[in-house]
Amino acid sequence: MGRSGLGHFLKTVKKVHDEQSTYQRIEIFETETFGTLMTLDGLVMVTDRDNFVYHEMMTHPALFNHPNPKRVLIIGGGDCGTLREVLKHKGVEQAEQVELDERVTRVAEMFFPELCEKNSDRVRACISPTALNG
Repeated sequence: MGRSGLGHFLKTVKKVHDEQSTYQRIEIFETETFGTLMTLDGLVMVTDRDNFVYHEMMTHPALFNHPNPKRVLIIGGGDCGTLREVLKHKGVEQAEQVELDERVTRVAEMFFPELCEKNSDRVRACISPTALNG
C-alpha cells in the first residue's frame, strides 16, 4: 500500500521580526500568498489569509450551542483572534483571556492589529496564570 499525504508550501518574502521571549521564539514573516505569518518556535500559528478558519471554529460552535453564554474564558489565544470572535456574540458579558507569554500578544498587536482591536469593556486580559492570583 502506498502512503498519501498533504503538503503545504509557503514562500516567504522576508522576515520582519524575530525575538526570543522568556518562553519561545516569535518570528513574523511576509509571505507571497498568505500575507503576514507568525510562528512560535518554528510552528505556524496565524496568517493574514486564513486566521479566520481557526478562530471561527474555536469559537462559534461552542457559543452557538450554549443556551446563554455570558462569561467566556480563553486560555492562550495570544494573537487575540479568538477573543475577537467571542466578542461578536452580544450576549457575552465578560471575556477573560489568560496568556502565558505577553510578548505574543504585543507582537500580534504590531503585526495583526485587526485581531487585537481594543474594542470592549467586556474584556479582562491576564498575561500569565499567576496574574489570576492577584
